[in-house]
Amino acid sequence: MSDENRLLLSRYVDGELTPSETDEVESLLARSPEARRYLESLHGLRRRIRYELAEPGPDVTGRVLEAIGGGVGHARPIRSRLLPAFAAGLAAGVFFVGLALQRPSTVAVADIPSRVLEAQSSVFALDAQISVVERGWHPEVPERNYLGRVSYRAPESLVVVLEDQTTYPNSDWQPNDSTRVVAESTSWESAIPGCPISGLPDCLLDEPRVQLVEGREPFPDSLPAPLDLIVPVGGFAGAAEPDLIGLEMVNGRQAVGVEVSVAQAQALLDGLTGAGHWRAFHPTDVAQLWLDSEFLFPLRLQVYPAANEDRMLWAARNGYDDAVSVPILEVDWSEITTTGSSTPTLPDHPPGLVGIDAGFNESALSNAVLLGIEVPEGMTIHRTGTLESGGPTVSITSWSDGRAWLKVSSTTAWPGGQLFGEMGVPVRQVGLSDGVAYVNERGDRIGLHSDTVDLIVTGSVGTETLLEVAESLDVVGLDVPRDWAEASVVTLEEARELVPLLLQPLGLVGFGPPSVRLLPGSVELGFAGPGNRGFTLIQAAEDSLTPPLEADVRGVEVRGINARYSPSRGVLEWVEGELAVTLQSETLALEELVVIADSLAAS
Repeated sequence: MSDENRLLLSRYVDGELTPSETDEVESLLARSPEARRYLESLHGLRRRIRYELAEPGPDVTGRVLEAIGGGVGHARPIRSRLLPAFAAGLAAGVFFVGLALQRPSTVAVADIPSRVLEAQSSVFALDAQISVVERGWHPEVPERNYLGRVSYRAPESLVVVLEDQTTYPNSDWQPNDSTRVVAESTSWESAIPGCPISGLPDCLLDEPRVQLVEGREPFPDSLPAPLDLIVPVGGFAGAAEPDLIGLEMVNGRQAVGVEVSVAQAQALLDGLTGAGHWRAFHPTDVAQLWLDSEFLFPLRLQVYPAANEDRMLWAARNGYDDAVSVPILEVDWSEITTTGSSTPTLPDHPPGLVGIDAGFNESALSNAVLLGIEVPEGMTIHRTGTLESGGPTVSITSWSDGRAWLKVSSTTAWPGGQLFGEMGVPVRQVGLSDGVAYVNERGDRIGLHSDTVDLIVTGSVGTETLLEVAESLDVVGLDVPRDWAEASVVTLEEARELVPLLLQPLGLVGFGPPSVRLLPGSVELGFAGPGNRGFTLIQAAEDSLTPPLEADVRGVEVRGINARYSPSRGVLEWVEGELAVTLQSETLALEELVVIADSLAAS
């Protein structure tokens, strides 16, 4: 099928055709089985990846506000910014179908991802009891139960305590108690580390491992506070609108339910299971998440096994025997209060513990880089200082507004070779009004290189806001030197010089713009989505594939072409004309890769 017909079908799904073009599509579908398969793949892509606004409907603003109004008016250190935005979304034609507090079959909502980003600036404190049911950890312990608490004070003071209530077969099985404490510049953690299922219970340590860290910089990448337990920003920044489950009362509060993959909800899961010995989840497992309708903090999480073949093969390799209809993890936040302004009561770490010095020294800074900086409204200076951890001295300034945060780190002594700030490769280059900047794949790090300073802007506020902050800095960003790792980054126009018929996905929403880099003889496009979702598209001017090295390779039909797929590597490959194409992902299932493959068209 031609690229023109693919584009026509994509526009047909989007409702953009004229009557004569619609007639053309219907004729095409009547005579072409390939066109019908491609249309179904686009519908699948929409269901899995992209989001479509509902058609304008009746004004249900009053009913929605009445339904979610029960949480308004309580004394709490929370600034209510969300209800007006919610109503504005309704006025624009985004509404719930079947608004009664039950699970509707087809629903659409105001923009949940943008509301989550906004909500974090409204949450300054949260205390809740957490109850957890975990299933399938081990055949001899089919279910484990936990009780605990989470206590949070903005911006980065947090306590998460979980006590294992499970009755084990004997004393060889160590309970999975865990404590995680973050108090700005200090953090500590106590838990028994995990080990392979095949070695349980003998491989479990007799005593918990305790780690104390002092001199902790604001919002460090290496030791992040599990803030997605408070508002799950990591799972929704840059996301497409998730599938909506409905509106219900959950643990005494009005909640909106959404369904995402475990890969998207990974930061939230890490907040719960990042310490201790827990079962694993497949990235395509289904996470049903219920969020407070007003302030978007989590109220309930249920994880169900995915039903795809990749997941079944993974389960067999890892010794799991999960029933698709039974949740393998259930978490409830209850007894929730949002009052309080002081740091939560911090459990004492074991005496005599020698801490690790992470190298941050708090001090008042006068940093020329920050002259003229414009930060989002409501943000105030949080912590400032210098980081000395064996490399060049780094100046750090952070701002916060509730759970939202922003940080600028800079150094005048960067040795080069790659961008400062552990940006990773690939990145994409973006133009600023004066100079250029580099954006990492996830869109939460903006790097700038100049003759005098190298810096990075990070935060929880979204890519567009980070770019606006970078734009306001008194720094002119330059292209990286040709011998730096990121020098392989190019524009799409430059990539087409190597591969003139470069393929790109059509109708892809919920993933950021691609990073593009040149590899020897090929072009690599990297697409990052929310949480850990993402995929790589590699294209080379070749008319054959190299022989596979894996034993699990099997045949798949893609775009009417015989392709091969390796489940162990998540790699889908085929040859199309004189173009060898590879789609690779550790977090998307084969079905999703096939849908993306079928949407590809020359640009």
